[in-house]
Amino acid sequence: MAKFRCPICGKELDVQLKTEKEPIGGLHEAVVQHEDHLVKIYIDADGFVRRAFPVEHFIRVDPPLYTIYIYEDRAEIIDRNGHTYITDPALLIDAVKKITS
Repeated sequence: MAKFRCPICGKELDVQLKTEKEPIGGLHEAVVQHEDHLVKIYIDADGFVRRAFPVEHFIRVDPPLYTIYIYEDRAEIIDRNGHTYITDPALLIDAVKKITS
């Protein structure tokens, strides 16, 4: 757990970051949503926040047309309106293999 003072509002925050992987450049990077603003932080391997600064521009792109989850016994296709379609996973697995090969 890392503690730091938000550079925007001044409140103290606790952040729990998964750190299984070795950090690139010695620091883990995270974007924290805090109240109505975002803060980017860099945490060292010992859990200390070394840098924290406001994220001034955060752009959310339109969601994809479909999201696909493939399980062993079924595949779920969810459209952008939240409708879920369940189908046989074998056809989708074959299609994904062709695309990624």
